[in-house]
Amino acid sequence: MARARLARQRLRGLAGGALAVSLCGFVATGGWIFYNTNVLNEYVPGDEQMDRQVSFEKKYRQYKDLAQPRVTEVRANVDIFPAERRLVIDGHYRLVNKHSRAVDTLYVDVAPRTMTVLRSLPAHQVTLDDTVLGFRILKLAQALQPGAAIDMDFSVTVENQGFTNDGKPDNLNLNGSFFNNMQLFPALGYAGNELMDRNERRKRGLGEPQRMPKLEDEAARANHQLDSEADWIDFETTVSTSADQIALAPGYLQKTWEKDGRRYFHYKMDRPMLPFFAYLSARWQVRKGDWNGLPIEIYFDPQHSYNVDRMITATRKSLDYYSANFTPYQHKQVRILEFPRYATFAQSFANTIPYSEAIGFIADLRKAEDVDYVFYVTAHEMAHQWWAHQVIGANVQGATMLVESLAQYSALMVMEKEYGREHMRRFLKEELDKYLRSRRGEQIEEQPLFRVENQPYIHYNKGALVFYRLREEMGEEALNRALKRFLQDKAYQAPPYTTSRELLGYIRAEAGADKQDLITDLFEKIVFYDNRVIEATAKQRADGQWDVKMKLHLAKLEADGKGKETPRVYDEPVEIAIFARAPGAKEADEKLLFSEKRRLQGAEPELTITVKEKPYEVGVDPYNKLIDRVSSDNRKQISLN
Repeated sequence: MARARLARQRLRGLAGGALAVSLCGFVATGGWIFYNTNVLNEYVPGDEQMDRQVSFEKKYRQYKDLAQPRVTEVRANVDIFPAERRLVIDGHYRLVNKHSRAVDTLYVDVAPRTMTVLRSLPAHQVTLDDTVLGFRILKLAQALQPGAAIDMDFSVTVENQGFTNDGKPDNLNLNGSFFNNMQLFPALGYAGNELMDRNERRKRGLGEPQRMPKLEDEAARANHQLDSEADWIDFETTVSTSADQIALAPGYLQKTWEKDGRRYFHYKMDRPMLPFFAYLSARWQVRKGDWNGLPIEIYFDPQHSYNVDRMITATRKSLDYYSANFTPYQHKQVRILEFPRYATFAQSFANTIPYSEAIGFIADLRKAEDVDYVFYVTAHEMAHQWWAHQVIGANVQGATMLVESLAQYSALMVMEKEYGREHMRRFLKEELDKYLRSRRGEQIEEQPLFRVENQPYIHYNKGALVFYRLREEMGEEALNRALKRFLQDKAYQAPPYTTSRELLGYIRAEAGADKQDLITDLFEKIVFYDNRVIEATAKQRADGQWDVKMKLHLAKLEADGKGKETPRVYDEPVEIAIFARAPGAKEADEKLLFSEKRRLQGAEPELTITVKEKPYEVGVDPYNKLIDRVSSDNRKQISLN
């Protein structure tokens, strides 16, 4: 009681008023947060979201392989309202039955939390409309016969209000909107975002996870990896935005105009393209360049001009290399478009490359020793105009090797031509370390590269290492000759789509008989090396030269998808190198004194090599071209006697 009386006394006057104001503010803030996260937006806890994924799979996976008509034509009027974070899409699909049997039912996957209306279809009955999970089943009154076509119009409305509980940013913003069709446009067939965690699937009675159809699944070759119910499409769109912004989509600008305080842009593609397209709107500044008369345009925030010229240079160098070594660039322009750092990637669409400010436009590359990843990412995304937008793989194992691994290799070649082979070690070491770290977190099963199942650490990091080494072993000219023939034969291919196995056939045809086992190890198996320098000493001779003695450890292992390793016979030459370095100099300034591939005997061979200058360091596989389990012990500083 005494404490209560004392509290009442202390809360009289200003102290009590301050507490009352604080409590009111606390309640008001909580109410405001609740209103935004539960009234303006739907609050879905993580477990419930997982439950929805499970429910979607259990209910609708049964329709996964049922025949659907293919989208052959897309027309869309897209109205972006940046200040309101609102979007209205008025779209049109031309659907053609390319199967040998009639199709009497449409299975339509629509984006949840959007208002999606389907129109203009022939007479039909809606037998299912799942508004929570976004799935609809439409029974046609008259089946669509083989070769016949129908039209499907649709509207999609997105209204982002307030903020959500997870705090994730919207892709519709006051300045810098970016979204693609796979996020919001309706899709035909089953496209479930299935759980991959093996333990969660077991707990929920879903069975083992499945990432992709097997490489041997010939039926799966009817679809490419991006879309199960569309091949190459005819594309045309009009996009509008606020009066102070530019709106962009793939294709070529046909005309632009203003009406009712808004700006309109009409784009049309002049050739078939993948059913993968994006829309962007922002207040950009535009810097222009060209490559042999072909326009290059960089759209960027006026405050973020640091690396724009670097991007133009990388685009030119990419077009030089890819056009000379692969096939001609298929478009009449290149556009790179900045979007805010609510995402940190770049993504290639037909003649249009959205690029996050975080990894490109505001990147700080002032230190000479830094990896020029702006140049590299630009070259990588340019490479996708060939690897994806000319050749796209079937939806089977290995598909992402044809897209991402080949883009990695292509970019490495452009990078090497710009900075020299001696500067590639740091990049290759980073790719190796990322691969080694990431494979420890594999949830299902690691696959060899040619069977990669959309596993980024394999198709990006390991893919870069494998193709770079393959170039070293069979020669750049021979490898590029194989890739060029592959492009010439498979570009814009209709079903059945190509596979990684077919690419290996082209590579093997250009490689010598002595490289066939290596190709098997690189692509069809999981092979590691455990090479390191154990000891390194040097002594100057009377004639001024230096005898360098080194003791090495060499080992080769093969792993299965679960990580079990089996020793292999070390049956190939290994690169040995000796470097000189001035006092205080860094690795970037080193001088190569000796480099040679040698076939050595035994697990711990010893050898002596004579060089003319004072050595500093020795290395076995010194540039990290092999997939070595520990990348940091391949070099060792020499002890001088």
